[in-house]
Amino acid sequence: MDNKGIIGKMAAQHLKLSQFSGFDLIKLELESTKKNDVLREISELLAKSPNIDNPDSAYEALIERESLASTGMGLGVAVPHGRDPSCKGLTIAFARSTKGIKFDAFDGQPVHLVFAVLVPITAIHLHLQVLASLSILLQQPENRKRLMEAEFPQEILEFLDGE
Repeated sequence: MDNKGIIGKMAAQHLKLSQFSGFDLIKLELESTKKNDVLREISELLAKSPNIDNPDSAYEALIERESLASTGMGLGVAVPHGRDPSCKGLTIAFARSTKGIKFDAFDGQPVHLVFAVLVPITAIHLHLQVLASLSILLQQPENRKRLMEAEFPQEILEFLDGE
């Protein structure tokens, strides 16, 4: 494992990202294949958290951020994120598409792994910390492979904690 992998693993373990997610916030196969439909499906997933009251508000936050630039970071990964005034606390959802999604990723490739991050308007620092940790973890090919091969939500939660 190179320095980036070690740093990402340490950051994930320090933050224990799984505390912001849960079994109900993990979907191992998305039904949608189009970007906006995926964002809607992810918003419904996020709304399973007690931190999110309104899937429509979550969707608007994700769409608003997506309108600035695609959150498709390449390598088959997207990390849609946003700040939602009705969100009560940082929430992370995960969804996977074996078919792939046209997500306007920077490398032009389809997206297979989606981590959605929603935060209250005031949680800027934590928001950036989580995005940085996820970005470092998701750059590692062995981590992306692990997420693609996961059979149970528990494996995703363990990944979020750098285990």
